[in-house]
Amino acid sequence: MKREKFVVDPVTEEMRKRAKKLGIRTVWERYKENHARSKDAPFQATCTTCQQGPCVNVKTHGVCGMNKDIIVSKNLVSETTIGASAHVGHARRVANILRGVGDGSITAYSIKEKEKLDCVYKGLGLSGANTDEKKATEIADTILDDISKLEGTPKMLLYRALEDRQKLWEDKNILINGACPEIMEAQNRIAMGMDADMKNLLLGACRLGLVDAYCGMYPATTIQDILLGIPNITKIKTNLTVIKRDEINIVVHGHIPLLADAIIDATEEYNDEKEEKENKPKINLVGMCCTGMEVLMRKGVNYGGDILQQELAIATGAIELFVADIQCTQPAVVDAAKNFHTKVIMTDPMSKMEGAEYIEFDAEKAEEIGKKIVDMAVENYKNRDQSKVFIPDYEPHEMVAGFSTEELLKVLDKVKPGDPIGALVDQIKDGNIRGICAVIGCVTPRDTYGFRTVELIRELIKNNILVVLTGCVATVASYHDLLKPDSSYPGVGEGLKKVMDAVAKANDLDAVPPCIFMGACVDNSRIEEVLNAVANYLHVRIDQLPVAGSAPEYIAEKAIPIGIWTVLLGIFTHIGDQPNIAASERVVKFLTDDIEDIFGGKFYVEADPYIAAEKIIGVIEEKRKALGI
Repeated sequence: MKREKFVVDPVTEEMRKRAKKLGIRTVWERYKENHARSKDAPFQATCTTCQQGPCVNVKTHGVCGMNKDIIVSKNLVSETTIGASAHVGHARRVANILRGVGDGSITAYSIKEKEKLDCVYKGLGLSGANTDEKKATEIADTILDDISKLEGTPKMLLYRALEDRQKLWEDKNILINGACPEIMEAQNRIAMGMDADMKNLLLGACRLGLVDAYCGMYPATTIQDILLGIPNITKIKTNLTVIKRDEINIVVHGHIPLLADAIIDATEEYNDEKEEKENKPKINLVGMCCTGMEVLMRKGVNYGGDILQQELAIATGAIELFVADIQCTQPAVVDAAKNFHTKVIMTDPMSKMEGAEYIEFDAEKAEEIGKKIVDMAVENYKNRDQSKVFIPDYEPHEMVAGFSTEELLKVLDKVKPGDPIGALVDQIKDGNIRGICAVIGCVTPRDTYGFRTVELIRELIKNNILVVLTGCVATVASYHDLLKPDSSYPGVGEGLKKVMDAVAKANDLDAVPPCIFMGACVDNSRIEEVLNAVANYLHVRIDQLPVAGSAPEYIAEKAIPIGIWTVLLGIFTHIGDQPNIAASERVVKFLTDDIEDIFGGKFYVEADPYIAAEKIIGVIEEKRKALGI
């Protein structure tokens, strides 16, 4: 009954109908075509490792004698390796750029946050450098060493993770070495004739959760803050309707904002000189996916849509260039672009795409490449067929974003000067905030668009749970005004409403949004920073805090190591879809039950957002009771 009342974002619905009419097969159509064959996949044990097989839908044992529990465990290690590799690859790319800024070989970027540079330098245990450039070089070298070192715990983990967690991980023999050796050994572990112990395999996957966090997410966020600036509160517009009919539209998409930053500079320069350019239209820059989230937080660039809306953006017929860096780019954008004048530009050697143009991003030539891309968009505008342009007639939504850890503390400091964490803890103790839930990850074509995320959030904030968001889930939340400041705080519980109102007044604002948006995928690391501070303030472990995590619509491999990391922190972690492990009751039991006895956190699978919210609230209340609050 509740699902029937859910109102789907009308812009997305209208663009889906248009795409279908144009013969553009979107992610939703492809899901319907393929799901009939794949719906039982989580309940099958299939191994493609060696040429004795493949062993498909194994009932008891494969050809080599592996039972289905081992097959399922090995497949999970494989997926987790891919996810961790994605974030480590991101971190490696930006660490090399930071190193170039430090040694002077890259001049397109500079150190924007010297205070954070100093803090990270000391936090990593470094000393002796007498210039910012040398500090930048040493930080970059340390992160690159964390990625590659054969032995020894990464310094970022020693800096960021709480000591009790480090001790626990060491006791359970999952404390990691460098990222690359861990990824190599994970692949070695699942080779034919290697690891055939379910628990050992699953603890191996746990190691990759730590790799993802401390050799991937933390370094990437840290370096991007240093080079591009720490996000501050900003207000932008969201949805496909930020695309402009009468302007030159460039979409920046992916996960690394360094190229997008250069395009922003080139766009601003072009728009400033527009009058000298024969009165050509302005350039309208539109962000998508995590690159879009990075530039909206730091540069106030309007946000065009999430991972599922890529083809729909192109289907407006108004996009001159679709420029992507790494991760989450659907190959289908190339086919969609064939219906229009739109050019798809790929920019990373590890992320090329058949049918797209390729311009390799070189940080040493960032300014030149940014200008080249802008010139291409201007040149392509003349090829646009205005009769093919269709942008739904809806106003964009307001979204308040930019809650970095530093900005959040600054906002709370206005509530309780000198004691920002105390300001948060006081409200938790008083019961105005019953607990905190991080809702993170992607959006899925498996369900009504946005239903799981939006209804879960609504249930949580109604029950005075503070919700923090990262990733594409923030997109659909914004479409339902869950990131819009509204002084009446519709749908927000009385206690949480009181907190929001107090925070707004202390910061001379009319209102703050009912949910706190902290950034892109890699910015999950910001959430741990806050939890560490709260745990230290209360002198308790993270697993004792009234907190939970949720990925109601996850789809990417990266979500798996992120989820494992949150469980290793001791956090109850809800996921909305059955992962590909259901063929093994033993593996399911380990991850949803046994693992809690080891690390204090566990997984919980539930697609229904109302049932999931009830469970999350129940867990939070149990944690409160155990703490005596």
